[in-house]
Amino acid sequence: MRDHVKSKDFHRHMRSLLASGFQGLGWESQTAGKCSFARGGRVCWLQVSQYSNGIMGAKFTINMTEGSGPAGDTRILFRLDEADRTVGKALEASIIARLPRPDPDPEIEVVGDNGQPVLVKLGDLARANPRQWDAPSDVWLPYFGKNDLDDWAAFLLPRLERLTAASSSEKIDPQLWAQRFRRLTRLFRPK
Repeated sequence: MRDHVKSKDFHRHMRSLLASGFQGLGWESQTAGKCSFARGGRVCWLQVSQYSNGIMGAKFTINMTEGSGPAGDTRILFRLDEADRTVGKALEASIIARLPRPDPDPEIEVVGDNGQPVLVKLGDLARANPRQWDAPSDVWLPYFGKNDLDDWAAFLLPRLERLTAASSSEKIDPQLWAQRFRRLTRLFRPK
């Protein structure tokens, strides 16, 4: 049976696939070992699930920090529209269908749609979380080999601009406005 892509190789491979798309939108690749990109006060990075193994592979999502502190951390795949979700769900099904399967098809423990562990057959993996692709769910993209990552990158690249667009909270960052206000009031202070 072939090995699934480990976290270190995942980040290296995804950086090579996504860097040009992010850079074309003004993001700079960060030098750390993770697949992450920065623009202004925002950082966008790929997160691999801690639940992975050589049978089912792994899954990942995309996070973005907007502003300061953990309250600014956001998963951005919730921004996928209905057409994106239809395409993504079909791609997920094809990736799961090509997972290498031992015989007999094993039962594996995964996190279900209610956040609790459930046992499912490997062939029924997509059914473990059937509402994942319903808006506005937290979407995790499954992969086993580099070809799966290639497919997800092809899915993500044309959507990057919309997924990483500034949110209204970033457009009107209270700290930025306070800083600008202080500068403005200094102009009117008596000397």
